[in-house]
Amino acid sequence: MSQRPIASKIITGYFLLQALAVALWWGMLVCFEETVGWFHPSVWDTAAFYAFGLPDFLLLILGSCVAAGATWKSMRWAPVAVWSIGIAAWYPTLYCLAASLTTGEAWFATSCMVCMAGLCLVMATMIGTEAQSAELIRQTRMKRHHAILWTCIQIVIFWSVFLWILPMGILELQQGLGIPVFEHPGQWTGAVILFLSASLLGLSSGWAMSSRGSGTPLPTATAAELVLAGPYRLVRNPMALAGIVQGLAVGWSMGSVMVLAYAIAGGFVWHFVARPVEEADLVERFGAAYENYRQQVPLWRPTLRPFKQD
Repeated sequence: MSQRPIASKIITGYFLLQALAVALWWGMLVCFEETVGWFHPSVWDTAAFYAFGLPDFLLLILGSCVAAGATWKSMRWAPVAVWSIGIAAWYPTLYCLAASLTTGEAWFATSCMVCMAGLCLVMATMIGTEAQSAELIRQTRMKRHHAILWTCIQIVIFWSVFLWILPMGILELQQGLGIPVFEHPGQWTGAVILFLSASLLGLSSGWAMSSRGSGTPLPTATAAELVLAGPYRLVRNPMALAGIVQGLAVGWSMGSVMVLAYAIAGGFVWHFVARPVEEADLVERFGAAYENYRQQVPLWRPTLRPFKQD
């Protein structure tokens, strides 16, 4: 099956699930008022929290259903509906982030909102500008400086979300469950060294992808050229490896077993969900050249014999 029917089904299913999840969430808050405290800073008036009910109903519940229906029917205005939801979701998300930054609380709520807003934008980039062009992976060809700029922007966003906001939410959840953090001598120093090492790997991989591949690490703006330089000579997916190790370093610095589990779970999700799709696309686009590379360079364990392109 081609990418287009699969992508359309994913977009449709996601927005239907989002509408249902938001509706059930508000139902829980109304029926069990004590749960409001899980998602709202204790020092803020809860009336400000309930004020989001109307925009959530119109934009996130009703709007998600409209976007799902338009995508399923491949209507011409489906991209407008999907992009509108993706952009609108960021207003309450940024509100939650501001609340967490100013009060030091409600990081779990902010994490949930960031996940929702981020996934909405992922759906929007998948659908592109035409309903019939929805794809899981879309090749692009940018000028070198444009690719580098967009890659830098993506790195800032991804690191902020996956290595700061989500770990903070997970740590708050862990504390709410009464699971203690761990501490040991040299913990902070070791975690910082590990994080910086992984960050260097990630940055060098992003540089190779954007400067040589004429694209970005984002699947819907992926590189047009097969990148076999830099860290890619030693391991097939250095950016994924770097991100997982960064997550482990963050969990180690926080002393959080749940953040460590989150980083490990991310590795499994990437290995079993994202990797097969990515590798199938690379085989389709680059054929024998990628097959030869895949046979010589390990997936996770860096090789001591760098790949040499014929």
